[in-house]
Amino acid sequence: LHGGDYNPEQWLECKDILEEDILLMKEAGINCVTLGVFSWSML
Repeated sequence: LHGGDYNPEQWLECKDILEEDILLMKEAGINCVTLGVFSWSML
């Protein structure tokens, strides 16, 4: 496994950053991410 935490909720208003992040993760060979670690604060 190669990955880490990813917090896309920090960039919800910047769709271009989200798309670039996905491309960069693919280029880096990332195959596992932890999502929603800090999303609970938005509930």
